[in-house]
Amino acid sequence: MDMEKKIISENIVKSVLDQLLNEEASKVKREEFSRVQFKMDELQNSLNETVKEFRKLQDSIPGGLKTLSNGRINSIGSSLANAQKLLSQLKDKVKSHKRSIYTQQVEEKKK
Repeated sequence: MDMEKKIISENIVKSVLDQLLNEEASKVKREEFSRVQFKMDELQNSLNETVKEFRKLQDSIPGGLKTLSNGRINSIGSSLANAQKLLSQLKDKVKSHKRSIYTQQVEEKKK
C-alpha cells in the first residue's frame, strides 16, 4: 500500500471532528433550548430576589454584630454577585450556541 493512503491529514481530522460536534449539537431540539432558557430566566429572577433579601439582611445587622458578621456577609455578597455573573454568561453562551446551530442548519438546507 501507498504511504499516502495511510496518512491522515490535520484537515481530515478537523473535518471529522467538526461533523461529530455538529451532529451532537444538532441533537438539541428547539424546545429543549427553550426549556433551558426558561429555567435560567427563573433562576435569574430568584437570584435577583435573593440579592434584594440579602441587602435587607445587610441593612438590618446592628452595629454590635457588624464586626462578627462582616467577613461572612461580604463573602455571601460576592458569591451572589458571582452567581449572577456566571448565570448571565451561561445564558449568553446558550443563546449564541442556539443561534449558531439553527443558522447553520438553515444555511445547509439552502444549499
